[in-house]
Amino acid sequence: MRNPGRSIRSKLNAILVVTTVTALLLAAVALFLLDLRRELADTQEDLVTQADVIALASAAALAFGDRKVAQENLATLRAKSGVTAAALYDENGKLFATFQPDDAVGEVPARAAAPGVRVRGDWAVAWRPVLSNQERVGTVYVQLRHERLAQALASVAGLVAIMGGSLLGALLLSNRLQRSVTRPILAVAEVARKILIGEAGGLRAPKTTQDEVGDLVDAFNAMLDELDRRARTLEAANAALRLSEARYQLAVRGSSAGLWDWDLPAGTMFYSPRFKALLGYGDVDFPDKPESIDRVLHPDDRAAVRTALRAHLRERQPYQVECRLRDANGRWRWFFVAGAALWDAQGRPYRMAGSVIEVTERKQAEHELQESSRAKDEFIATLAHELRNPLAPIRTGLDILKRDTGNGPVSQRARATMERQLQHMIRLVDDLLDISRISSGKIRLDVSRIHLRSVVDSALEISRPALSAAGHAFEADLPDDDIELMGDPTRLSQALGNLLNNAAKYTPPGGRVALRVRREGDQAVLRVEDNGEGIPPGMLDRVFSLFAQVRSTLDRAQGGLGIGLYLVRSLVTMHGGSVVAESAGPGQGSAFTVRLPCLPAQPAAPKHDAPAKAEWPDEGLKVLVVDDNVDAAETLALVLEMEGCRTRLVHDGLGAIPAAQEFAPDVVLLDIGLPGINGYEVAARLRADARFADTVLVAITGWGSEQDRRRAGEAGFDHHQTKPVDLEVLRPLLRRGRGVPPGA
Repeated sequence: MRNPGRSIRSKLNAILVVTTVTALLLAAVALFLLDLRRELADTQEDLVTQADVIALASAAALAFGDRKVAQENLATLRAKSGVTAAALYDENGKLFATFQPDDAVGEVPARAAAPGVRVRGDWAVAWRPVLSNQERVGTVYVQLRHERLAQALASVAGLVAIMGGSLLGALLLSNRLQRSVTRPILAVAEVARKILIGEAGGLRAPKTTQDEVGDLVDAFNAMLDELDRRARTLEAANAALRLSEARYQLAVRGSSAGLWDWDLPAGTMFYSPRFKALLGYGDVDFPDKPESIDRVLHPDDRAAVRTALRAHLRERQPYQVECRLRDANGRWRWFFVAGAALWDAQGRPYRMAGSVIEVTERKQAEHELQESSRAKDEFIATLAHELRNPLAPIRTGLDILKRDTGNGPVSQRARATMERQLQHMIRLVDDLLDISRISSGKIRLDVSRIHLRSVVDSALEISRPALSAAGHAFEADLPDDDIELMGDPTRLSQALGNLLNNAAKYTPPGGRVALRVRREGDQAVLRVEDNGEGIPPGMLDRVFSLFAQVRSTLDRAQGGLGIGLYLVRSLVTMHGGSVVAESAGPGQGSAFTVRLPCLPAQPAAPKHDAPAKAEWPDEGLKVLVVDDNVDAAETLALVLEMEGCRTRLVHDGLGAIPAAQEFAPDVVLLDIGLPGINGYEVAARLRADARFADTVLVAITGWGSEQDRRRAGEAGFDHHQTKPVDLEVLRPLLRRGRGVPPGA
C-alpha cells in the first residue's frame, strides 16, 4: 500500500499550509509593527502637545512665581487618561509645581532634565521648555502610561483568529481544486506502481485534461508504448540469441573443431572442452592459460606460429597457420589453427578467438601425394634415360649409314625415314621430361638479350623435316628489322617449333603452312597458320590443356600425346607472353598467335656473314668413350674412327681411370650411370689429376634435368649432352680437344 502521508495531495496541502501560514505570519508581524509604530507616534505627538499646552499656559506663572496658577494649570491634565505625573520647573531646574492623580503610580523627578521625548515600554515621558518672550523661564514634565503594546497584541490575536479561519477555508477549497490536478497524476502513479509489482496487460493511464497534465499523461503512455515495443524487440532478440546459442552449441558438439578465446589484457585463455578432448587432456593437465599451448607446440613450428600471430596483430593479415601439437600420448599431430582479433578505438587488440581443426590425415595424404609425384618424376626421368640409351646407337648407326655412299636410293629413303622417326622419338622424350619439370616447377629459363630471327631460324630447322616430308608449301613472312627481346632462345625455339610441327602434322599432305612475324608496339607477334583439319569451337582453349585431344588417335594417321601445345603455353607464359588458338571449325584450318614482350626497336646493325659449318678436327684426335651400353659405345666409336679419330672403349667407371692414364685422351665422352663408380666420380678423379687439367670432359647421358646439368658442372665436366647425341653438336666440342676455341 502507498503511504498516504507521502502522497502528492498531502504534499500540496503541506506546501499550501506552510506558505500561507508563513505569508500570514509575516503580514501579521508587519501589521503589528506598523500599527505599534503608528500608535507610539500618536502617543508621542499627543504627549508633546499636552506638554506644550501646559508650558504655554504656565509661562506667566513661572515668570511671576505664582505657584497656585501653575498648580491649577497642571491639574487640567486630570482629564487626560493615562497621565500619571506632571511637574513644572523654574529656569534653574528646581521643582516649582507638581501633579499626580490619586491612583497614579508615576514619579516626579526632583530636577529638570534636557528637553525631549522618551518611550520605554508602556511609559512615555516628555520634557518641554517653557518660554516667555522667546526666553526660557522653566521646564514642563509630563509622564504618560499609554498601553499601546497590549492593544496591539490584542489586535494581533484577533487577526490570527481571522487568519486561521481563512486558512481552513482555503485548505478546504484548495483540496477540492487539487483533485483536478492530482487525479491524473495519481492515475499515472498507480499504473507505475502496478508495473513495478509485475502486473502487465497493456496498462495505460487515463487522460482527463487537455492541459500540461494531459500532455504528461500522453508522454507517459507513449513511453509505455515504446517500452512495450522495446520489450517485444528485446524478447525477440533474446529468443533469437537463445536459438543461435543452441545452434552454436549443437555445432560445437557436432564439429571436430576445438575453440579458443584469448583475453589479451588479462592474459587469460579459454580452451573449449572439445579442444582439450582433441589432444586428450583434462582441465588439470591443460589449464586455461596461454602457456598451455606453448607446452604442446612443436619447437620447429613456434617461429611460424609467432610470425603469423605478429602479422595478424600488427598488420591485420589473416591468421591461419598449420602446426604440430603433442597429444596426451606423446604423439605429434597436425592441426590447422585460425583466428581473428578485435581492436579498440586506439587500434590496440584486446581479444582474439579462433578454432583448431586436426589435419593429420590430410598432411599424411599430401606427403603420400608428394612422394607419389616424386616417384612419378623419377619414373619419367628413368624412362627417358632408358629410352635414350637405345636411341643413341640407332642415331649413331644412321650417321654411319649416311657416310656409306655405296647404298642405293631405296636404302637412302629408308634411312631418311628412320632419321625422321628418330627425331620424332627424341622430341617425344624431351617433351615428356619438360612436362615433368614444368609440373614440379623445376624448369628454369636461361634469359638473355636475344634476336627473334635466330629463334625463328632454330624453330624452322626443327620443323623443316616434318614440313618437307608432308609436302607442305611453307611461307615465312618476317620483318626487315630484327626484333630483340629478353628470353631463353632454346625454350622459345622449342615452343615455336612445336607450333610448326603441330601445323605440319594436322594439315593434309600438300597443304599450306605460314609463319608471320611482326612488331605491334612493345610486343612481338608470331602467327602460325595452316589450312588443315581445324579445331571445333569448344576446343579452342582446351587444346592447350595437358593430354588434350581434338579427336581420338584411332581415326588419325598421326596421333600425339597431347603435350605439345601444353608445353607451348607453359613456355610462352613463363616469358610473360600469351598464346591463343583460332579456327573457323573442322576442316577450315587453324591459326596460333603468340605474343611476347619485346625491347624497343634499335637501329639496324650491319649484317655479318653466317659462320661456316664446323668441320671435323684433324685426324689423330684421341677420344676415350666410356659407356656401359656396349652398342652405344661401339657405334659412337665407329663413327668417330670413320672421321679419323683414335678411340678407346671402356664400359665401367673403375676401368675409366687407368684407361685415361694410359691413353691420355684429348676428349673424354663419359656416361653418368656406370657400374663400379658413376661418371661424376670418374670426372672428379680425372680433374684431381694434373695430367687431365686441359682434357675436355663431355657428359653423354640419358639424364637431362637441370639438376643433372648442374651436378655435372660441379663434378668437373665441360659440357653436358643428352642421348642420343647430335654429331653436329659434338663437332665444336671435339675441336676444343685440339685447342681450337669455340666458333673459330
